[in-house]
Amino acid sequence: MNTIYKRFSTSSYYLLLFCLLSIFSACKKEYEDFPYADIVSFTVKDANGESIKAVIDEKNLTIYWPSGQAVPDNIIPTIVVSERANVSPASGQSVAFKETTRFVVTAQNGTTKEYLIKKVINQPLLKINISSGVLVYNTKNFVNRGSNINVTGDNIIANKEQTKAFLVNTANNTEKEVAIATITPIALSVTVDNTVPDGIYQLKIVSGQRSVVLERSFGVAYGRPTITPVELSAIKLTLKLGEEFVLTGASRIELVNKFSIRNAANKQIYDLIIKETKTGQLTLKVPDNLPIGSYDLYSYNYPAGEYYAGGPVSGIFDDVITIVN
Repeated sequence: MNTIYKRFSTSSYYLLLFCLLSIFSACKKEYEDFPYADIVSFTVKDANGESIKAVIDEKNLTIYWPSGQAVPDNIIPTIVVSERANVSPASGQSVAFKETTRFVVTAQNGTTKEYLIKKVINQPLLKINISSGVLVYNTKNFVNRGSNINVTGDNIIANKEQTKAFLVNTANNTEKEVAIATITPIALSVTVDNTVPDGIYQLKIVSGQRSVVLERSFGVAYGRPTITPVELSAIKLTLKLGEEFVLTGASRIELVNKFSIRNAANKQIYDLIIKETKTGQLTLKVPDNLPIGSYDLYSYNYPAGEYYAGGPVSGIFDDVITIVN
């Protein structure tokens, strides 16, 4: 009896083991690892905290960024992927908002799928033209340093952080940023300051993701030398024969090569002596033989420049100048 029982037990054991292996094998086939490696949804926040859902295709995550909003360098996406898959970089991780940023989804069974960011800025085209500020002399376009170029157009972002102006040197394509004085959605004014080097330039406007380089080129120059009435008022009302005095001026007064005054009695013009010139200053001397008396008018000459004619400029003194012995 004991022998028969042992044989039965051994046979039963192997039969039971076979059944268990068969069941396990069947279960294994029934629960194979998931092969799905898709991004189901991809959402980011715009500058105002509103959700933007990407349009997803087989390769791209297309994000349509709102017009007028600054485009960030980085985004923090919320990502939903296929069941039992994972994604790298992970959902909630900050990533560069660039079209080279790649996401890899790995399915449970090891299958992988890649997606690239594609950004589309919902910003209308920038349309601009120069309305004033560029002058013409001898068929040459030019802008005086210290003056403004005025631009009109459409779709300008009226924010100095998002809209910038540059002068592009046509000789070497270098760019110099210049200040925007005023800005609206349809117009802006750009200041060409005294630090802009000589050269031929084109105006470039960048507004958000849009940029335009205007075809019209122009030289940058100093304006013609001028002596303002305020600067002339520094002349003493009474000067002696042989006396020297200094005129200071902000507009290249040192280029003046002749300065004359008119005798109020005989209506004759007499030249003062230019003793010295240096930046912003003109030193004049009253000739020893100048007729004494009252002088009511002045005139001065300067040589021609590339963008202006030479000439005399004349005017009336606010107060008569008296020359005495």
